[in-house]
Amino acid sequence: MTNAPIYDATRQRITELVKGRDPQTPVAATPGWSVKDVVAHLAGGLRDFVDRRFDGVESGEWGERQVRDRRDNSLEDAFAEWDANRELAEPLFDTPMGSVLIAEVVQHEHDLRAALHVPGDRESLAVRAALTKPLQQLDQRMRDNEVPALRITLEHGDRVLGHGEPEGTLRTTSFELMRAIGGRRSVDQIKALDWDGDPDTWIAALALFGRHRPEPFSE
Repeated sequence: MTNAPIYDATRQRITELVKGRDPQTPVAATPGWSVKDVVAHLAGGLRDFVDRRFDGVESGEWGERQVRDRRDNSLEDAFAEWDANRELAEPLFDTPMGSVLIAEVVQHEHDLRAALHVPGDRESLAVRAALTKPLQQLDQRMRDNEVPALRITLEHGDRVLGHGEPEGTLRTTSFELMRAIGGRRSVDQIKALDWDGDPDTWIAALALFGRHRPEPFSE
């Protein structure tokens, strides 16, 4: 199944969510960014995927560059660019890039929802699909770094990350896992989840972008 329908449905939800809202509303999940900046990042990021331009991803400069370059643009400009770049990106959705795009857009949907105090469906297919690529990446990272295997129990089944028999278990929801590994939860918040085993064994490995949020974030 192509990822395009999930992406397009999420994009439509974001469009409807921010319509008529103050584009300068701060988005606490992405410090320093406004609602307009998040949409600009999604628009510019999609073009970077098309162009295979990924410099600065690990440092965070990738997204900051997209926002900085569009600082003077309006929210309407951001949506217009997103529409144009969506057409260019069509071939990507049936490649491994498609699951990365899903992870990106769904995570930011919920960033915007938290900022605007409009919670969305946290048990949706989109949330589960947003975990596909991140969990593959975390599994490979744990194997490469010989981190003990971890069983993760979600509402729709179990997944073992890492090589060998699991030495611990984390029981949570797909939504909380998405937010935790995506840098939207602090170390203390992650440790407070339902664990069997010492969470310190896996805390560092579960930071998809190399870092967890320094302060707690509730939504």
